[in-house]
Amino acid sequence: MISIESKENTFFKLAKKLKDRKGRNKEQKYIIEGFRLIQEAFKAGCKIDSIVVNADGEKKISQYLEGYIDNIKIYLMEDSLFSQLTSTENPQGIIAILEIEDKRENLNGDFYLLCDKVQDPGNLGTIIRTAHAAGVTGIILTKGTVDIYNDKVIRSTMGSIFYVPIIHDNDLSFLKELKNDDFSLVATSLQESKDFFREDLSGKIILSVGNEGNGISDEIFDMADIKVKIPMPGGAESLNVAIATSIILFERVRQNISNK
Repeated sequence: MISIESKENTFFKLAKKLKDRKGRNKEQKYIIEGFRLIQEAFKAGCKIDSIVVNADGEKKISQYLEGYIDNIKIYLMEDSLFSQLTSTENPQGIIAILEIEDKRENLNGDFYLLCDKVQDPGNLGTIIRTAHAAGVTGIILTKGTVDIYNDKVIRSTMGSIFYVPIIHDNDLSFLKELKNDDFSLVATSLQESKDFFREDLSGKIILSVGNEGNGISDEIFDMADIKVKIPMPGGAESLNVAIATSIILFERVRQNISNK
C-alpha cells in the first residue's frame, strides 16, 4: 500500500483532475465511490486502474474486497486529500479509478435506446439502470447529453453502467449505420396522435427519449421511422423522461414475452 500525504503528489494531482469532465476525457479514466459499487465493477470485469482509501477504508478493504484486489495498486491517502476526491455526504473511505472502455465490439442484438440531450444526472442514471433491466443491446447518447461519468449519474445507475454498452454518437454516424441496417427509429411526441401501445415493436428497433424540457430534437425526430405518443388519459401535461423511458422499454419487453 502506497501512502500519499502531500497535495503535490503526482497521483493525487491526476486523481483530482478526474473530478471534472475535461480531465476524464483527457485521461480516459473516471472515479467511482463506495464498497458496493467497486465490488460491482470487479464482478463486471471493468478495468480498474487503482484504489484509494483513507484510514477508515483501510480497515474495511479486506472484508469487502478480499479476492478482488490482489493485483491492484492501492493508495492510502490523508483525509484532507481524500475528501477532495469524494462526492458523497458520508463517504465510505474508498474510491476506485477505472479506465473508460469502448464496448462497441460487444454489440450484438436488435434493441437500442437513444437518449437525446438528456441533461439531469439522476434521470440519465435511472435510465441506464432501467435499460439494463430491460435488456437493451446498447444505449446511444447524442451530443449535449450529460456526462455519464458524472458522479451523480454513476450512483443513480446502481452499477448498471458497468454492464450496458454506451455509445457516444456526436455526429449520429452510429445511428445512421443502424438505420442502414434496417433498424427502425421510434420517436415519441406530445403532438403525435398515433398510440404508442398499438405499435409493433418487434424486430430491429431503436426507442428514443429526449431532453427534459424540449423533448426529442428536430434532427432526431425527422429521422424517425415511427412517430407516436404515450397516451395519458389522466390529463397530465407530460411525463418525467426516466418514467417515460421505463414505459417504452418495458412495452417492448412485454410484446416480446407475449409473442413467445
